Amino acid sequence: MRANAGREHQIFASRDGDLRYLVVMRPSSSALSPRLVIALPVAAGLAFFACSRDESISPLPLGTGGAASSASSTGGPGGSGAGGDGGAGGSGDAGGSSGGGGAGEGGAGGDGGAGGDGGDGATGGGGARLSCAPPSEDEGALKLTPLVTGLASPILVKSAPGDPTRLFIVTQPGQILVLDEGATEPTVFLDIRDLTVFADERGLLGLAFHPEYESNGRFFVHYSDKATGGDTRVVEFARGERPDVANPTPVATYLEQAQPARNHNGGSLEFSPVDGFLYLGLGDGGNSNDSGPGHSPIGNGQELTTWLGKILRIDVSTHPYRIPEGNMTGEGVLPEIWDYGLRNPYRFSFDACTGDLYIADVGQRLWEEINIEPAGQGRKNYGWRVMEGAHCFSPAEDCDPEGTTTLPAAEYGHAGQVIEDCSVTGGYVYRGSKIPWLRGSYLFGDYCSGRIWTLTYEGGVASAPVDRTDDLGSFRFKLASFGQDGTGEVYVTDFGGGAVYRIDPE
Repeated sequence: MRANAGREHQIFASRDGDLRYLVVMRPSSSALSPRLVIALPVAAGLAFFACSRDESISPLPLGTGGAASSASSTGGPGGSGAGGDGGAGGSGDAGGSSGGGGAGEGGAGGDGGAGGDGGDGATGGGGARLSCAPPSEDEGALKLTPLVTGLASPILVKSAPGDPTRLFIVTQPGQILVLDEGATEPTVFLDIRDLTVFADERGLLGLAFHPEYESNGRFFVHYSDKATGGDTRVVEFARGERPDVANPTPVATYLEQAQPARNHNGGSLEFSPVDGFLYLGLGDGGNSNDSGPGHSPIGNGQELTTWLGKILRIDVSTHPYRIPEGNMTGEGVLPEIWDYGLRNPYRFSFDACTGDLYIADVGQRLWEEINIEPAGQGRKNYGWRVMEGAHCFSPAEDCDPEGTTTLPAAEYGHAGQVIEDCSVTGGYVYRGSKIPWLRGSYLFGDYCSGRIWTLTYEGGVASAPVDRTDDLGSFRFKLASFGQDGTGEVYVTDFGGGAVYRIDPE
């Protein structure tokens, strides 16, 4: 049930201005790929939503769901307990990827996609073109282009398969808005404010369109249920008779999870471009330190009899859902679990070209982390609450992650900063065509400072992150989420400013 890791390693440290890099190299035979660990020389983040301090074209075919075991119940085990201190602000869900098309010479496209031209690949996801070609060599500058303002707490931007350029904007209070290409005023696609608690880190947190949405109209939302005071619900809805309006009546409830506190609710809801299954990120149950009422003595992150502190993976081709082959197994282990040892995986996403999973896990006091999981290689323990990032947390000293824990691909700290970082916001691997030199780069940021970085991941090694904040002018944004459309372009939401921006070349 635990990822094995080799013990041989080499450590290289370098310093560039105010950014320190610690590179941990492991042999290729190790279950831990070579990892880059970075540290920023600063501390003490602010409490907020997803709080860190509370105390060429895609070659991947979409799967239809693997062999399943018996259908699962929808009720997840959950503890009760007093709510923790909620932070101000908001969070949301990273955008999903469209269906991948087959690469090669006139190859068959992915679900809903047409065959390609060869070389650069095929179109997938209903004709959307995602560029999987290598980046160009000449790097340029970036800018943020405002698309819409005056929104109420926007936390997510996505596009639907077969509809690559219209944007669906999720707001934490409980609305999904649709913005036509070239428009500046969105219209309401779905309004579930009467079902949703909007407070602290609770609200409408995630949206995932079924890979065959163009033909079946199915989509799924993750929200905090008002009737229960904020328990997690994953519910299916359907497109209405008109493409701009959803049917407001829920189709089915797939997952329910009791929440012992008002924070660490997770957020992301994504379909994998590799296997077609639905993935959900859940936090550790909130409060702080993964302890107290509603928490296991060893912490929910390490407790395999709860969904809290996990990424779940289910097959929603039927209701009730089925358990895909390849999830975690063992006595008492809940079969929905794909990964564990997470504090609050508020934003994760899949690389639409490689299928690799990028998980941004919000830290406790000092460290924010990025985990990069090669496609299909789940069943990982990411360490919480034994580790915060690559550092001992509980116990504070002499913990031994070797052989049990997958260390972060990258991390940053927030001790003594002038401009305070406090909570990582995961983003997307850029697969668009407007910025050729950015192709293959993963964008991520920090909620409190508004900083935005890029890094690349190749051959199991993450590069040193590059700070793009000066170019983008995102200082002091409440950076709740990134998003991605069906053409691979990337977006940013400013929760505090109520705005959505597109990342463009200068």
